[in-house]
Amino acid sequence: MKKVGSIIIYIVGICMVIYFLACALLGGNTVANPDAMIPFTEYERNIIILGIGFIPMALSCVFLIRAFDIKARIKRILIFIPAVITGIPFVCGVVMIVIMLLLGIKDAIVG
Repeated sequence: MKKVGSIIIYIVGICMVIYFLACALLGGNTVANPDAMIPFTEYERNIIILGIGFIPMALSCVFLIRAFDIKARIKRILIFIPAVITGIPFVCGVVMIVIMLLLGIKDAIVG
């Protein structure tokens, strides 16, 4: 049951990564909701969703590797590809938030 559950969770995660990545690349610059307070384009919205999905995708990769006790390095790297795809927007988002916080602190001290 542990193996079947980890496979199902991993496959669902892969399908979501493929869907949101395809929507981000094909969505273009159309604004999803122009009346919103912060009107995101389709690309921005899907990249944000990919970044939010990093931790669950990374956990599903770890669960799959542990369930099947995979030792080969190449197989582990291949399993972690979806986590890397979602990890890039996650890291970029964290870096942007930290930069904005530092700029806000600098403005509060100087200004």
